[in-house]
Amino acid sequence: MSIAIVELEPGGHVIGHRHPFEESYFILEGNPLLAVADKTYALCPHDFGLIPHAAGHAWNNPSGERVRLLRVHAPQPRPIGGRGVWGVFAAEETAVPTQGQRVDELDPAKPYVGHFDQSDMAPPGSISMPGYHGANVQNVQIRMMVDEILGARQHTMFMVQFKQSTTAGPAAKPMGTTAKEHFHPFEEIYYLVSGQTETFSDGEQNVAGVGDLIYTPVGASHGFAPIGTEPVCWIEVQSPLPPASDGFTFHNDWALHTNIG
Repeated sequence: MSIAIVELEPGGHVIGHRHPFEESYFILEGNPLLAVADKTYALCPHDFGLIPHAAGHAWNNPSGERVRLLRVHAPQPRPIGGRGVWGVFAAEETAVPTQGQRVDELDPAKPYVGHFDQSDMAPPGSISMPGYHGANVQNVQIRMMVDEILGARQHTMFMVQFKQSTTAGPAAKPMGTTAKEHFHPFEEIYYLVSGQTETFSDGEQNVAGVGDLIYTPVGASHGFAPIGTEPVCWIEVQSPLPPASDGFTFHNDWALHTNIG
């Protein structure tokens, strides 16, 4: 996959174009207009969406404020026919939008878009998502955004939040909530939007905070332990789509088995 933070200055726009790969986005700041698949949307912070493979689309920022968004390309762009670098092809039929409708996830006539709200989060619990469910990641909340239901075929994007658990009694204190070390047959990124966490990756230990991005290649071991009392929240992207099962391999699951080579 390819990940970028894209900024669109006031009055800026991107003409109609299409790609030989999927694109998705999460609006961090501002109120851009987007034309995609014969629809035009007036987006706001925490809106997200999918631009399907080869779908014509165009962006506009008619406001007086900067737009910032997290952008995903999956799979990575590459030259085609020995020309170009970014896999951008003209889509003359898609005009730069000058107005748009608000996102409405309940309207079947407005596909490929959604909006994240904290109230969408299920109560904290053990992880349960495509590729894995079990007790190795606990006190986690997940809100799927870009996935197969929205029409994605090459990647997923979702919001993850860890809340600190506490001990019982009058002297209650936070307990470190840890996503135990594991690895996958797909790439992942984590873009932090709140809180701090320790990160563990193939023997390296670091601290990540708001605005940091963590990249995990295929097969790289990684785990997390939130720091402090503020919930840790990140936007996570996986590519390609996780398999229906056996997408997560946790080291501790194999600790009682004899390793013979």
